[in-house]
Order: sequence, then structure tokens, then C-alpha cells
Amino acid sequence: MRRSSSFLAVALLACTLAGCGTNGNTRFSGDTKSERAAEGAPSSSPASPSSSGPPSASSSATSSASPSVPAGCRAADLQVSLGPGEGAAGSTYYPLRLKNTSGHPCRTGGFGGVSLVASATGQPIGAPADRTKRGQAKPLVLESGQRAHATLQVVNAANFPTGTCHPMQAKGFRVYPPNETQSAFVKHPTTACHNAKVHLLILTPYQAG
Repeated sequence: MRRSSSFLAVALLACTLAGCGTNGNTRFSGDTKSERAAEGAPSSSPASPSSSGPPSASSSATSSASPSVPAGCRAADLQVSLGPGEGAAGSTYYPLRLKNTSGHPCRTGGFGGVSLVASATGQPIGAPADRTKRGQAKPLVLESGQRAHATLQVVNAANFPTGTCHPMQAKGFRVYPPNETQSAFVKHPTTACHNAKVHLLILTPYQAG
């Protein structure tokens, strides 16, 4: 009886060292993170199937189907210029142009901002440009080298009494492209009204071309 008990103890010890049983095979698999996941614990291991395997068919289709939307036009992407003016009824009308000088397409459109300024870095003089023809505002995509333009109406300051206008010399315009906080200076000496209640500038939405 004693020999049987000793033999049984030796057999059990040998089985334990050999890793007998299903639980032993799992524990020594070397993938402790997978074990935690199987037990319901979260796993962040990059070796887990959810993170290391190839993308699923559904995720690949979503990526390939997503349209490529150009980024918005930044002031650094654009060259701002003022075309020749045409006078009519106490105002002069100028084409205000934005040209995409970057090497990639960008989005713009709608209204920008325009003010008269005393110098390239000076403060605005009087009221900023009013917006007109709002129903024509629409988004635009400018390919590299393409242009958009708006019409800038500049009312003659001499139309207003001196006591109302408080005239002063402006060196040009500060122009903000649509949806931008950075501006460009366009040199254009003219007479401005220091009185912000006098509105000399009127701007249309930007159009292609």
C-alpha cells in the first residue's frame, strides 16, 4: 500500500512538470494579454488580433470612398491684387482678385474683409466694407494658378461734407481672404473718411475667374 501511494505521488509530480491538461497549455502559451481578453479584461497590446491584423474590408471601403476635400485657402496661399477701376455715379468699381499661388488646390468663396488703412501695418480707417449680393455667395475650389474675384465699390469721400467725413489719406487696403485671420496689404492711395459712420466700401462675394 505504501509502494502504491509513493508511485501515485511520483506520477502526479511527473504530470505536473509535463504540463498535463488543457489549463496548462493555455497558461504557458506566452500570450498573457490574450488570456486577459478571453477573461473579459481590456487589452491594449499591439499584438492582439484587433490591432495587429490587416484592416477589415468595411474599413478599407470607408477610407477609399471618402472624398478628398481640399484645405481652406490661407493668406499665404493667395496673391491679392486690385484690377483697374471703372467710375460710375460717385463711386469706382475695382475687381479684387485672389490667385492661388500654392502648389495645391484650396477652398475659398463667400465674403472676405476689406478696410482702408493709413499704412501697410497701420490701423483701419473708418468703416470696413459692407457686404452686398449675399445670395451669390457660394463655395469655390481654386486649383493651383486659378483665380477668384470680387467687386469692390469705393465711394468717393468727396461726396460727404468735410465735417461728416473727417477725410484723411489712406495708403491702400487691408484685405482678408474668406475665413482667414491673416491679411494682405494692397497699395492704393486714396482719401478715406475717419468717421466710422460713413461707409465708403462695398464688397460682393468672390466668384470664380
